[in-house]
Amino acid sequence: MKRWLHPAVFATWTGFLIYILASQRYVAFLRPEFGTLLALAHFIAMGFMLAAMIRPKAAETDTSAVLRSLVLLVPVLYYAAMPEAMLGNQAFKKRFIGTNNGAISRQSPFMLSPQGSENVPDIASPSKEIEGTQQETPQERTILEIFLNPNFYKGQRVIITGMILRDEQLKPHFGGRDTAVYRFLINCCAADALPLAIALYWDQPDAFGNDQWVQVDGVFDLHQIKGKPVPMVSKPRIKLVAAPGIPYLF
Repeated sequence: MKRWLHPAVFATWTGFLIYILASQRYVAFLRPEFGTLLALAHFIAMGFMLAAMIRPKAAETDTSAVLRSLVLLVPVLYYAAMPEAMLGNQAFKKRFIGTNNGAISRQSPFMLSPQGSENVPDIASPSKEIEGTQQETPQERTILEIFLNPNFYKGQRVIITGMILRDEQLKPHFGGRDTAVYRFLINCCAADALPLAIALYWDQPDAFGNDQWVQVDGVFDLHQIKGKPVPMVSKPRIKLVAAPGIPYLF
């Protein structure tokens, strides 16, 4: 035990890092860009493991040494006990601060005026009414893209993907509507996640369960409620879709 305690700790970390990188499970709580740092951490842990195997410590292995080793393994043990679930409606209810989200203030290539979008081919052009037209299907947009430039998408047909939520607590924020589609925006990790939600002007709220992933196709608009613009999609066509590999927005 004296010889193999430290190598075993670093071997556990090495295997753990390989697992979350190979399975991509780390994107459930970190930005994808952190994969590079996790790969570097894997090589560091492997280096410590090899060093501990080649030159084992001569110190006595006692209870305190075992406890110190267990402390190093706490994150691994916590991850093993953590359910394989992404943030959902419970986190939404605790973190939702309304539609005027001050966190959405960074620059984006989608923050364009309708006039300035003429030379940008991937920006959807203004649309007509959905019903009774042969309108070409617009490119799908994220909720974040729409939040960054809501005036541009106002009155346009949009396609967005997110989780659906029906809850009485939404009514004060969405002018009496209790159904919304939402996704979480994170800057670093799941700890700083904030939900971005768009209300659905829809008369069949019982058709889907909370936190089911759906694709919404409808007309986006900003409704003035108590003097504040509220994002809403009317005439939505909704269908179930598989959860994306990366559930969060960045």
